[in-house]
Amino acid sequence: MEGTEENRAPQADLRDSEIGGKGLKGGALGFLSNVVIGVASTAPGYSLAATLGFVAAAVGLQSPAVLWLAFVPMLLIAASYYYMNYVDPDCGTSFTWVTRAMGPQLGWLAGWAIVVADVIVMANLAQIAGLYTFLLFGLEGLA
Repeated sequence: MEGTEENRAPQADLRDSEIGGKGLKGGALGFLSNVVIGVASTAPGYSLAATLGFVAAAVGLQSPAVLWLAFVPMLLIAASYYYMNYVDPDCGTSFTWVTRAMGPQLGWLAGWAIVVADVIVMANLAQIAGLYTFLLFGLEGLA
């Protein structure tokens, strides 16, 4: 029975009544705000600083093609977050989505995986920031 309630995907009105006043305020950030946030984000700069030398050493003149190829999964992940936030706006992102889709144990695991990854990444970002700050001020011996 394809038309029964059990087999149908949740509708927007059900989602709205379930969420209520929870979630992010719609329309709070416009295009310009998003551009400012994106430009202020240090992740792309750190990623290039940390990996561009290795990419160039590994593939040489094919580096631009490799960077474009690496862009594809990043674009798909960004699109996934866009659509997941459109359907289910929640600040818990992966934790909330995985909990609702696969249960609280996997949701807990997804949430902690993000926390652990962030802690590990922050140590690396601090090292890169220190290195390039010393180089900026001409202190190559300290870098």
